[in-house]
Amino acid sequence: MKRSQRRNGFTLLELLVVTGVIGILIGLLLPAVQAAREAARRMSCSNNLGQIALGVTQYHDAFGHLPPHGTGTFNNANDPLTTNQFRLSYLVSITPFVGKVPLWEAISEGYVGQPPEGDHSDVDYDFLPYDEVDYGVMGGGDVQHRYEPMGPSPSIAAYTPWENEVGMYRCPSDPGLGSPSLGRTNYAACLGDAIEGLDEGLWIHDGTAWSASGKLQMEATGRGMFVPRKITSYSDVKDGLSATILLGEICTDLGDNDIRTFPSLNNGWGGGVLDDVAICRTQIDSTRPMFWEAGKVQLPTNPGHGRGARWADASSLMTGFNTTLRPNAEICFGGNATTIGTLTMSSRHQGGGHIAMADGSIKFITDSIDAGWGAGTVILNGEGERAPGSPSPFGLWGALGTRDQSEMFDYEY
Repeated sequence: MKRSQRRNGFTLLELLVVTGVIGILIGLLLPAVQAAREAARRMSCSNNLGQIALGVTQYHDAFGHLPPHGTGTFNNANDPLTTNQFRLSYLVSITPFVGKVPLWEAISEGYVGQPPEGDHSDVDYDFLPYDEVDYGVMGGGDVQHRYEPMGPSPSIAAYTPWENEVGMYRCPSDPGLGSPSLGRTNYAACLGDAIEGLDEGLWIHDGTAWSASGKLQMEATGRGMFVPRKITSYSDVKDGLSATILLGEICTDLGDNDIRTFPSLNNGWGGGVLDDVAICRTQIDSTRPMFWEAGKVQLPTNPGHGRGARWADASSLMTGFNTTLRPNAEICFGGNATTIGTLTMSSRHQGGGHIAMADGSIKFITDSIDAGWGAGTVILNGEGERAPGSPSPFGLWGALGTRDQSEMFDYEY
């Protein structure tokens, strides 16, 4: 008789069972791993915003006021190659206070690098809006160009400091990267709960010269911690530092017509975004509510006109937000992409986004916060609840965005 030999190994049935069990375990574990990674990214994002808020406070301690949002060099010719057109964001001013001293020195002391591509000697910058000039990307050959201290316009791509991707200015949950943007950012200045005039601010170029002709307008509608091209400080806050938003999170554009990152244009002012902040709601795709519906909306033709595309640029689309519509709602502009409209905070986190209060605390605001819907904003010659100095018409969210309207609220947020 032959002795039977014992075989070590799995039968086909046993192998299938083991494979199935492993698959089930991976299926159960994967969401937990993804959730843990997002939790880590969310914490890192919160830390970044906290560091930026601390940098703003240190700047305030050093100079007695907040870093200006809309500052820099300018001349009456408004030349974007020799000045930055009074367009630098608050993020430029705080670079030495957030550990980016070499970047600040390159900007403030003058920079030698590649010149803008092409010959722009025949361009009349007095009458051509800056975002309609095609500056190209990098110059060719070994030709070097010396830029003036504080750099050229933030839209000049050949100026390397503006291309610099500052890690602290980015949320790790946001996948946006590279062109058509320059150096991206996910953290914007709070402009308050109004819209009118905040695309230009206090100082306005009329085609021939700069003047502080926006003074009355900014006294009426410059209700946030930051007012474009105007100096503000913590002493201006009458509502309490812990009840006033300083900064907020925004997500950058991915070129997918997301309602949060690519603005609907030319919706008008009176009878438009000033009178109804929800006027663009009908342009959203009902089958994909986070995207615009083709044929119903007018979008920018320049792919570089996306949210957070230039960290150095103080234009509202790039580094500003207001507290009209709830977080993660649509961006709806009265005019072209260089103007303003409803542009709330947004994020790639689930259910809301981070804000930094004026006292330095970081909070996560949910999309369900009490906010405005279909109301009109405060305007220069407004009456009733739309009169200058009135409490915000946009609930708790609007009240948190203003600095000195004496709103009283008992909400938890």
